[in-house]
Amino acid sequence: MRTKGDPAFLAAIQPQGGVNFKDKYIQKGDGYEGCIHIWDYPSSANELWLEKIMSMRDVIAVQDVATMKKDEAVSAINKSMLEQQVRYSSAKQESEKMDAQNSHRELEGLYQEISQMGEVVKMIEIRLFVHAPTLIELERKVQTVESDLNSFGYKGGIFLNETGWEWQSLFASYEEQQKMPNKREGKGLPALTLAAGLPYHFSELNDKNGSYLGATFTGGNVLFDMFHRDKKRRFYNAVVVGTMGAGKSTLLKKLMMDNACRGNFIRGFDVTGEFETLVHELNGQNISLDGSQGIINPLQIYRLQDGEDTKSEELSFMQHLSKVATFYEFLANDPATEELEEFKKVLRSFYESLGFTERIQTTGVTNLANDAYPIFSDFLSFVQHELYEKPKKRIIRTELSIARANRLEKIELVLDNLVHSYSHLFNGHTTLPEFTNEQVIFFSIRNLTRLAKNVFNAQMFNALTLIWDNLIQIGAPQMKGIYEDKAFNEDDVARFLVIIDEAHRLVNSENMLAVSFLTDFSREARKYFGGLILASQSIRDFVPDHADTEVVTKIRTLFELTQYKFIMQQDSNTLDAMRMIFEGQTSESELAQIPQFQQGDCLLSINGVGNLMFSVEASDEELAMFRGGM
Repeated sequence: MRTKGDPAFLAAIQPQGGVNFKDKYIQKGDGYEGCIHIWDYPSSANELWLEKIMSMRDVIAVQDVATMKKDEAVSAINKSMLEQQVRYSSAKQESEKMDAQNSHRELEGLYQEISQMGEVVKMIEIRLFVHAPTLIELERKVQTVESDLNSFGYKGGIFLNETGWEWQSLFASYEEQQKMPNKREGKGLPALTLAAGLPYHFSELNDKNGSYLGATFTGGNVLFDMFHRDKKRRFYNAVVVGTMGAGKSTLLKKLMMDNACRGNFIRGFDVTGEFETLVHELNGQNISLDGSQGIINPLQIYRLQDGEDTKSEELSFMQHLSKVATFYEFLANDPATEELEEFKKVLRSFYESLGFTERIQTTGVTNLANDAYPIFSDFLSFVQHELYEKPKKRIIRTELSIARANRLEKIELVLDNLVHSYSHLFNGHTTLPEFTNEQVIFFSIRNLTRLAKNVFNAQMFNALTLIWDNLIQIGAPQMKGIYEDKAFNEDDVARFLVIIDEAHRLVNSENMLAVSFLTDFSREARKYFGGLILASQSIRDFVPDHADTEVVTKIRTLFELTQYKFIMQQDSNTLDAMRMIFEGQTSESELAQIPQFQQGDCLLSINGVGNLMFSVEASDEELAMFRGGM
């Protein structure tokens, strides 16, 4: 008797556009489909072993399970044990005997579990269905899945001329499949092993004080706290890379807004002005570094060490001299060692002539009024008096050697250019308003990027030094409170986050001074509850092709100091660079997925913990507030 069907229902669920079964693939109206049948499994498995198979991206995984009758299981075990005995007796190599003996021992143990402990043998079939709009893309996806299976210890393939029956297995039970012409029998394994596979395990991140950032590819929540601290996550630096439109800006702004809502201090650099709206919403300030809103005096001495005693003042003064020397290196474009040492010598003499060495012992040198510090025009005059008997007539002092006179002339040339060409940037007392206690400050560098590279680098270094002073003033008292005040709770600490968008302008193979400074910043910031985020569109922005290996090593060191790596969509030609920079931190299968990421998709690699693939989620209200990042 023929079973009646519902034509309307069948029309709704049938493949729209028809289906045609070929020898290796299924052709449909909307593309092509292939079925990879797993036919061999590893001899041993870990807990949650099915999770790797069931959570493959863009794959429909189908698992059919049936229970093997006890008498059939015992009969199959007996046959297998007899086969292993024959292998052992006929083996000529000692290794073959050992393999047969081990297999016999495993079968013997399984028999004991079945006969005495009530173990049940399950038959399992796993099929992986892959879909693609074109045949070429389908072949590529099939090859990727088979490669991943091999890396996991499984073996799978497409069974020729069985595509029709394989497709019907989507809707048929294991028992019904045994009635099909191909009659594929499953792999027998103990029920306990199958239960330990648990294919419905999902990855998640659940920080104690985390905020919702998105959902993993397996449906788990990502509750992320950048300043979470435990035995494995001990510092707070991050790197974010993502191509145009991948969601990098949205991720940065979510992290920024989350930390602002927690009461943390935020300092950042904005190249295009896209952070202005969010900064305004958070009642922060946007300050331009092109000199239009004020000057940061590089000769002003900031507190670079915790403490207010004489020793701390001395250390701050010494580090200030080194800082100004580094500033000079930026401006002079890699000066000779002799020239740099001459600059340090003259700089120290300059401060001594103004009585700063005496002030270290009395009033200190880090808390003076802004106009109490010298400016570069003062320093230029001092250098000219060191070089010339009569500066106006430019008559060089007779007691100077030719070599020293040449060095002083080079220093004078750099300072003269700074004072007269870039006076609006560097030659003046600090006129920016005091903002140490302001929660959110972003520096606009849109106009600064149009200046010469050495001037840009020098001003960025100048601003980062000022930010470091903010970090010390905010973080040092809190650090002291944790150790000295029993009532002080670490959860009440106000953290300090620095965001550098378009970071490749600073971190690149041609700017090792900046790389070294940011490396030191990353190492030391955690002591004062500070963190650093470096963001750029491509990983190759940091390390271009054919870059010097020493440079790559230094940049890799900087990236090793980042606890978190947020990798959004990257072009396939960046994979080699990512392998080199993130060596040992990402697997080949994870790297292969990165070029296929959609908008918002992200690989989060947490140093010392593991990797997590998730999609960043933002509400309509957040997107309206963020603007510029979609």
